[in-house]
Amino acid sequence: MRPPPRSLEEMLYRYLLDSPAFNNWVKRVHARINGLPPPHLQRPQSDLSVKDFSDFVPTRVQKFNAFRIIWLDELKRTFGLGTK
Repeated sequence: MRPPPRSLEEMLYRYLLDSPAFNNWVKRVHARINGLPPPHLQRPQSDLSVKDFSDFVPTRVQKFNAFRIIWLDELKRTFGLGTK
């Protein structure tokens, strides 16, 4: 649940973002810019919301890069270095 709007501008902004007509217009513009088929010819949104990442296997480079990032972050936090 969202808190009540603090101003008239915020209330109108929320009405615009929650509007189905505005969302359909944004989908049409997005499809036109990115060269996608029109939204009424695309798969339903419910099909797109289900994603299966169980078959993802990271490469050795991806694993090493993730380890390096985490290790450097831990090292910085241990010795109090980094951005303040």
